[in-house]
Order: sequence, then structure tokens, then C-alpha cells
Amino acid sequence: MRTDYKKAILQFLKESTQPMDVEKIRVACKIGNWQTALKHCLELQIEGKIQGIKSSKSWTFWIPPSNNKTTRGKTVL
Repeated sequence: MRTDYKKAILQFLKESTQPMDVEKIRVACKIGNWQTALKHCLELQIEGKIQGIKSSKSWTFWIPPSNNKTTRGKTVL
């Protein structure tokens, strides 16, 4: 049975307080393959739902501030 990885990735990044690398995303979202996790993260980046950057070591992804909603001084993701 296939899981909706994109929804899991978005939920995980919304709950995280800092940018996450692909391996942490893969483990948290129970994705078996690193390349599969990267593929879905890159697709979400192209769709404008997350942001990412390639470092010398790996990719790092986060939810852009423009996707956050503020309610009474509190940030709601």
C-alpha cells in the first residue's frame, strides 16, 4: 500500500522548527528510499509549497514564511 508521501512531508515540515535534511524527512515520514524522499521534496519545491537548498553535503528543506498564517500573534502552519 502506497502512502501519500507529499502530505507526510508537508506535515512534518510544518511541525518542525528548523530546516530538515532529506534523511531526517525520510525517517520521519517512513519513506524507504532516500532518492524517493528527495524526489517528493523537489516536486514540492517546484510546486512552491516548500523551499530547499543544495549544500555541499545534501539538500535541506523548509516551509517558506509566506505559507505560514498568523493568528493573534501566533504562527500557525
